[in-house]
Amino acid sequence: MGFLPKNVVTVKRKDFLEAIRKFRLMDDTFFNSCFDGQTDCMELLLRIVMRKPELKVIRMRTQREVPNIYGRAVRFDVFATDGKGTEYNIEVQRSDSGANPKRARFNCSMLDTMSIESGTNWEDFPPTCVIFITEHDTQGCGLPIYHVERTIRELNGKRFEDASEVIYVNATHQDKSPLGWLMHDFLCNDPAEMHYPQLAKRASFFKSDEHGVNEMCKIMEDIEKNGYKKANLPSFCAQSCGSSSATQITRTLPLTMRFPLSRSRKSPRRTTWHISHYIATFISIKDRPSIWWPVLF
Repeated sequence: MGFLPKNVVTVKRKDFLEAIRKFRLMDDTFFNSCFDGQTDCMELLLRIVMRKPELKVIRMRTQREVPNIYGRAVRFDVFATDGKGTEYNIEVQRSDSGANPKRARFNCSMLDTMSIESGTNWEDFPPTCVIFITEHDTQGCGLPIYHVERTIRELNGKRFEDASEVIYVNATHQDKSPLGWLMHDFLCNDPAEMHYPQLAKRASFFKSDEHGVNEMCKIMEDIEKNGYKKANLPSFCAQSCGSSSATQITRTLPLTMRFPLSRSRKSPRRTTWHISHYIATFISIKDRPSIWWPVLF
C-alpha cells in the first residue's frame, strides 16, 4: 500500500486546521459535528425558533439518511423529536438553491415516510416541521423568519389542519432578539464572540481542544476520501415486482387515487400523507419534471 510523504501530510493537516478556524455553524459539516448528540444545543435552537421555552428534545440524530426504493433518498442534517411528539428536520443552507421550495416539499414527504409507522391512525400522525436556516434572505422580504403552511384558498386562507409546517430562518437578520443572537452565533467563527454558551462550548471544542480538532480533521479526511455515503437501498423490486428498475415500477402506478371514504376518514393528515407518498414515489421519474397528484375523496 502506498502512503503520503510526511511533508504532504503536514501540509494537508495545515489546510484542515485553517478550514476549521474559519468554520461556522452555518457550514453543515461543522453544524452536524457540533450538534451531534447535544440535546441542549438542539433544545436551545428549537425553543428559540418555535418560541416554545419549555420544549424538550427526547431524541435526535445528525446526518439521518432515509432511503427511497423508488428514487431519490434524503440525508437530513438533523432529525429530532420533542416531548409532544413533533418531528423536526433542521437544515442549514449556505446556497439559496438548497432552500428551494420543492426541496422543502420533498423533505416533508420523506419526514412523513420515516416517522409514521405502519397501522398508525390518521389522527395520530405526528406533527412535522422542516426548518431551513439560510445564510441569505431566500424570500427577499427582510423578515427574520417565514412560516409556511397549507391553507384553503376558498375559505379566505383558513389553515388546512394537516399538522405540517415549513420554516425559513433568515440568518442575515441579526437584531438583539434571541433569534437575532442565535443567527449571529451561526455566522460567527470565533466561539469567544458567541452569545449562547452551549454553542460556544461546542464550537470551541472542535476549534481549540486537541481531541476535538483531531476528530474534526478525521471527519474532513473521510469526506475528502469517500464523500457522504450513498444509501444501500433494498433491491426487493426484482423480487416482488419482477423488475430490476424502480423507475419502471413507478411508471405503472396511477397518477390519481380515489378513496370512497366516510367523513371521519377525510382527514387533512391523511390527505397530506397520500401526497407525501406520491412525491416520494414519483420523484425519480426524470422525464416528468412536474406532476400533479389529485387525491379524490
